[in-house]
Amino acid sequence: MDIGDYRPQRTPLVSPGAIDAHVRDMTVTVAADVTLGAVQAKLAEHQQWLPIDGDAATAVGRLVEVNSTGPLRLGYGAWRDLLLGVQFYNGLGELITAGGRTVKNVAGYDLTKFMVGQRGMFGTLVTITARTWRRPAGAVLATLPPDAAKLRGMIPTALRPQWAMLTAEALLLGYLGDERAADYYAASLSAEGVTVQRRTLDEDIAHRARLWRAIGDLRFRAAVPPTRIAQFVADAALGAWVADAAFGIVRGAATSIEHAQRIAASAGRVGGTVAFDAAYDGVAGLPRAVSDPAQQRLLTELKKAFDPEGRLRPLVF
Repeated sequence: MDIGDYRPQRTPLVSPGAIDAHVRDMTVTVAADVTLGAVQAKLAEHQQWLPIDGDAATAVGRLVEVNSTGPLRLGYGAWRDLLLGVQFYNGLGELITAGGRTVKNVAGYDLTKFMVGQRGMFGTLVTITARTWRRPAGAVLATLPPDAAKLRGMIPTALRPQWAMLTAEALLLGYLGDERAADYYAASLSAEGVTVQRRTLDEDIAHRARLWRAIGDLRFRAAVPPTRIAQFVADAALGAWVADAAFGIVRGAATSIEHAQRIAASAGRVGGTVAFDAAYDGVAGLPRAVSDPAQQRLLTELKKAFDPEGRLRPLVF
């Protein structure tokens, strides 16, 4: 029996281009084609925001599909933590609704998280529902020498930052909150001899966006143990790079296919993995993000279930 025989087709929760903010519940339902910048502007009217990293000019559906989760994960969680529900079309054109508008919604399979990072291979997002946070009144930037060990010592203390980025030049720590919290962070860090800078939330977002990106045709996102970031960077012979010092996510770009293979091998040697954006666009010779045969078989079966006629984006490991 076809599912349509006993369950009526749902309709999108919001129309294209629409934003439905549930201010009291601190959640928002957004059409997948709405840009992150538009969502933030709407939420700012209610002193709320969606604490996720990503290009403000990019549609939120795309940001979910490529998993734009960045350094803000330390303070607010990743897309998989923020999302409460999604609606998407499978390969048969059926509208699938997963999750809901409330935080306590655990019915059925967790297809909401499954949509994060699937790049349109298993479904085309139509709407997303996410939890929101109170919009910070200000921000503090702390600049330290480029040693990730310093962050590990601060995480269990009152000076735990909301985000942390490591570059070859510095360890950057971001603190967000109301004015009282910002005053506390600035004073406490200064007392420790740390260089601090007060700034607005918009300045913090813009600065983080400039840093948290890779430039080049062979951009990659590696996941390595945080304690082995420096080893990976050196072994992979990376030029420009930036890392989420808390979670071991490293972004950069390879200079050639051979360099990409070296980067993948270096990630493997420290117990990590790497994915190249161009691999999903069919560039030959790039290392696979999923090399385990068992995982490949599982993904293949899932592809058959969600896209039996092959109408969606082809499966790429």
